[in-house]
Amino acid sequence: MDFNSTKHMNKRKVLQYIQNKQGHSRSDIAKALKISKPTVSNIVDELLEEGWIREKESEKASSSGGRKPFRISFNENASYIVGIDIGGTSVEIAVLNLSGTIINKIAFDTQKHISENFVHTIADHVNNLLRECGFEIEHVLGVGIGVPGITDVENGIVVDAPTLNWKHTPLKSQLESLLKCPVYIDNDVNVAALGEWWKGAGETNNNILMITLGTGIGCGLIINGDLYRGASYAAGEIGYMVTDKDAAHKKYDQTFAGYGFLDNHVGGPSITKRMLHYLGEKNNDSENWSAERIFQMAIAGDEIALKVINEFLSHLSYALINVISIINPQQVVLGGGISKSMDSFLPYLSATMKKHLPIQTEVSITTVEDVSLVGAGYLLLKEHDSILKV
Repeated sequence: MDFNSTKHMNKRKVLQYIQNKQGHSRSDIAKALKISKPTVSNIVDELLEEGWIREKESEKASSSGGRKPFRISFNENASYIVGIDIGGTSVEIAVLNLSGTIINKIAFDTQKHISENFVHTIADHVNNLLRECGFEIEHVLGVGIGVPGITDVENGIVVDAPTLNWKHTPLKSQLESLLKCPVYIDNDVNVAALGEWWKGAGETNNNILMITLGTGIGCGLIINGDLYRGASYAAGEIGYMVTDKDAAHKKYDQTFAGYGFLDNHVGGPSITKRMLHYLGEKNNDSENWSAERIFQMAIAGDEIALKVINEFLSHLSYALINVISIINPQQVVLGGGISKSMDSFLPYLSATMKKHLPIQTEVSITTVEDVSLVGAGYLLLKEHDSILKV
């Protein structure tokens, strides 16, 4: 390894240490990282000049009674990240600082804007949001994006996203040409898993399943502290799982062409369709029967709503049983719009899983606000080859 490579590696180590250990001195850093004090001092000077860190004299003198040491902290506003969560229902865009705090965010309807200019629409909203924050694109380190489908992460191509009608769409190159900054893409559930890993269950667990419940269902896998994507970037596509072989042989409504069996039985639109079917109001406006409303009715004791939600829970619980039996995670975390209605139904899931699994796994609902947007920011930090790479 040449000198420049060693220096860059040491510089990254020092900055990462400062990010994780706020308020340490140059001597503390040198001792902890086993790097010489002159080398650490030179690196700290460079990081100060570049704006990545701050150095402030301590209010207390050192334990030896000498002069007050200077304490170093990470400058979380040295640059910014744009996180984008493209969902089948809505697109959310946020500007975050380097610690994952959302500064501002916007959203717009996906299906109303699906067209040949959809990517341009996303870019326009990014630029508008940056202007609202008072930033230029030069203030942005890059963009991380979650996409509802199979993504070729290495080449930045959306292989298949049924809700967007995208096949082999070069999203990375298209947005980079419009935004003039680095762009990284991944499956939306992988991105949510990264958000949970960064700011949620990952703080205490190395093996996590992130299950998102929205228009369809998805699964992100953190195994031994790393995101597992699979041989062709399709790991966790549990929407194609079959949880009732008899029902699978029969004809059933498809929410979107290309959606799998489980997608069509646990997604929000499928809950609405099932409710309308039981009501005998097939021509009724589905907007009046959102999944959220049906969950609320079930909680209140409505018999038809309970029947619909129990069918949903049956499919979901058996899917969890199958995945848990293979992965053996420490924790399963539920996210996505539907998860916000599921507090009352977690005991049902746990009871069903207990009947069929020898080892119990905790199932919880994410407490990370905007977990997918936070995860999109972490994706950028993880993939972009910069001094901040995690």
